[in-house]
Amino acid sequence: MAKNKAAFRAHASSFSWVELTALFIGFGLLAAVPGLAYSGDWRDVLSPYAGWYLLYCLLVAASFALLASWRRYRTFDKPLRALSAAAEKVAGGDYSVYLQPIHRPEKYDYLDAMFANFNTMVAELNSIETLRGDFVANVSHEFKRPLAIIKSYSEILQQSSVDDATRNTYLVTINTAATDLAYLVSNILRLNKLETQVSQPESIPFDLVEQLTQVIFASDPTLDEHELELEVDMPETLMMIGDPELLKVVWNNLLANAIKFTPRQGRIMLTVSEHAKHVTVRLSDSGIGMSEQTRAQMFQKFFQGDRSHAGLGNGLGLAMVAQILKLVHGQIEVTSTLNEGSTFTINIPR
Repeated sequence: MAKNKAAFRAHASSFSWVELTALFIGFGLLAAVPGLAYSGDWRDVLSPYAGWYLLYCLLVAASFALLASWRRYRTFDKPLRALSAAAEKVAGGDYSVYLQPIHRPEKYDYLDAMFANFNTMVAELNSIETLRGDFVANVSHEFKRPLAIIKSYSEILQQSSVDDATRNTYLVTINTAATDLAYLVSNILRLNKLETQVSQPESIPFDLVEQLTQVIFASDPTLDEHELELEVDMPETLMMIGDPELLKVVWNNLLANAIKFTPRQGRIMLTVSEHAKHVTVRLSDSGIGMSEQTRAQMFQKFFQGDRSHAGLGNGLGLAMVAQILKLVHGQIEVTSTLNEGSTFTINIPR
């Protein structure tokens, strides 16, 4: 870094005596051409006015050389020096840098476009850095709870006074915390894979109704445990082309979310309808609903609007749903009313 700074300072000056001398000689020769052409005889150069003519040539050459150097400094060297200094600040972690445009909007040139792109890049870097900090903080927070449980209960188990029944209970608690931790890591890795996925999702034929039926059967024990009523309105079969593995993650997360936020003896309704170019899946519940502020943030990583249910998830499910629907060119709409329930409507190309 020190070497780069030294090199920058060594080349920071936009003034060059060599270039100025070259410009001076070139403009001097150009200034002398009219006089030589007018005299017609080189011996006229030795006339008594030769000194004045030479002074005129020197003044003209110096004026043009200085003007050319100043124009180069103003229109090229100075903006690039500002860009270089700003880039050095960004490299040092300062994302508050902003480069003002050189010209008015109607006279923008490539340097103004370069400055605008640089400002956009810095803003994106600042946003990414903020998200990275939030992500690390959220991951650390989510890891603390299961790790604290594992640590505290394992320390108690090391005591010889613990009876067998209590020991078994503590072992079950430790196993549950370890399972939650593994599930959290799995979701983080899966979400990262979705966000960095370069290849396109698969496009294979599958029966959407059969897939949703499998998701419902897998959730039956949880539905019975919470005494929830599930109403289903689907055709007997609905063939479509897409990525069944990715879409299965969507249905699992949305149904788990509905179960999580619906009180006991509540109602969940799943409706599927087909159209010429897309399929609509609508999942409604009679749960606690969401405020407008919660709806605005619900697809952010680790966000949980109702903290009383924080122990039942890690806030990554809806973030994965949004990312998957983005990959498969699907759309999701959410309507919700506090204490009345929520409705998730998903449209997916067939």
